[in-house]
Amino acid sequence: MKKTLIALTVALALLFCMGILPAGAVAAAETHADLTQPFSPDGSVIFEKDGIKVTTAGLDQDPTDGDDQPIIWLEIENTGKEDAFLGTSGGSVNGFMTDVLLVSFYEEDGEIYGADYAACLTLPAESSGKYALGYYKVKAPGIDTDTPGEIECCFTLAEDEFTWPDYVSAPVRIVTGLDPQPADILSTGTAVIDSDSLLVVLGEQDYDDWFGPEICVTVENRTEHYIGLYAETASADGHDCDYIYYGTEIAPGKCSAGFMSFEGEIRDLKGIENLTVTFSMKEAAALDDLNETQPVTLDPVSAEYPRQEWGEYENGGLSLEIKPQYNRLITVETPEDDADGILFAVSETASVEAETSDGAGWLFSIGTVSEARLHEMMCTDMSGARVFAKDGDGMYYMYYHPTDVRFARATQEEFESGMEQWSMLCEWAEGVPDSIAEKNGLETVAYGNSEVDILVARAAYMDGVNATLSTTEYGPVSITGTDGAPYAEIIMQGWFMPADGDEAPDGEYVVLNFEDEDMRLDFFFAPGGYARITSGDRTTLYQAMWSDDDTSYAETMQQWYYAALDANGVRPQM
Repeated sequence: MKKTLIALTVALALLFCMGILPAGAVAAAETHADLTQPFSPDGSVIFEKDGIKVTTAGLDQDPTDGDDQPIIWLEIENTGKEDAFLGTSGGSVNGFMTDVLLVSFYEEDGEIYGADYAACLTLPAESSGKYALGYYKVKAPGIDTDTPGEIECCFTLAEDEFTWPDYVSAPVRIVTGLDPQPADILSTGTAVIDSDSLLVVLGEQDYDDWFGPEICVTVENRTEHYIGLYAETASADGHDCDYIYYGTEIAPGKCSAGFMSFEGEIRDLKGIENLTVTFSMKEAAALDDLNETQPVTLDPVSAEYPRQEWGEYENGGLSLEIKPQYNRLITVETPEDDADGILFAVSETASVEAETSDGAGWLFSIGTVSEARLHEMMCTDMSGARVFAKDGDGMYYMYYHPTDVRFARATQEEFESGMEQWSMLCEWAEGVPDSIAEKNGLETVAYGNSEVDILVARAAYMDGVNATLSTTEYGPVSITGTDGAPYAEIIMQGWFMPADGDEAPDGEYVVLNFEDEDMRLDFFFAPGGYARITSGDRTTLYQAMWSDDDTSYAETMQQWYYAALDANGVRPQM
């Protein structure tokens, strides 16, 4: 999800969800309002006060996001003669507490951009607009917030975007008709507290490269009051904890799920086998009143975990370390003196066992290539391969991945049940290169391989290419005799993607012309990082993903042009 919040907005969102609101405002929230009449996501007036009217306008996916993020469109009117400041607090999705926030977009030439998730919207006087209600997904085992069956929040009104709300509505519940997977909290781990008022489960263990071991904590509030639950002390396998990162505030009848992490000796462990935690709890009639309530220390609770079996592999001087939850699901091959430089080949074990064909279950491979070999590869389509790092000896590290699906199972039933595991492993595999680079002290590098990048690489690295560079300053000049590598590396860090041909800017540009191939590449000086390829009757416009007002790829090509002028004696050397 594209989160373009400023620091203040993030702080507001967290504080609203934590309930740090004026006591008077919370009193106005009518905490125990009747929620038996849910609203529809299409055509329901869900909030109306002081000239502000909010109407649902349909369930959708965030139009600017590739991560399948659900939103509910809202039509919001401000009929007042002054600006208004509308926000949200106390959000939950499918009964689990999370940030439910208002989303603003902007449109340009019919395309929707933006997706700014904010705790507070500024609504100009006498205006109306289309916004959305969105939320942050709960990332915890056994919890489905990808499918929002029910979204709940309170609406807030404030004097301005920088002050606390002076009004908080009763909870608004929107039922979408979607059917999320049911959450069975007891099945997610060890129930360390299971009483009439509270269910606390210490669940699955994870490992963060920075925080070390983390424990998923799922809590259900079975009371009619707000509950705050906070970890106070912890010990694990004989190691003490200096500080625990865990706390949650939960509305009546709702749940929360999140991860507990540690400072001190526990952080240095590769895994936990026995964990003991002491919690404190607050209980209050309103969310903000938790801040005025003295905590009650609960009896220590403990949970046991199986030994964490890490995968630790070595080949060719490179280390590959794999977390236990993935290591038990994969097969790692470490070929010796592989002709293609492959050091590790990783596959899903279940797919390998279910299918006899070569390549079944293959997730990725890690290998090395020389600089010369990398340059050869860059001159062609590198689908299924990308460079991610280099070492001090001039070797480059490649990440190879399939361009088709290698998932396999013996039966249709096993195929359907195994898809979640396969998706999880594919998502994990994408992050392996960064982990390898960090653990092995490699320098990370990244280059694009679009048609723009391939043509620039050919001009810089391929022998015998008959190409010229040209501007209006001195006219065309051959690139022969110049070292184009420094310029090509800058260009290929732009990650050029196809753009709308109508967006081509006016003004001058640098031309890279392939004299024998009826092919030319134009780099525009105008802002936006645009490049254009013309091949015969075909014209394709590209735009650099990494481009700002301070980055001009045309200027980089111009420097290459000046180097070519000097090499050919067209102008005096500077």
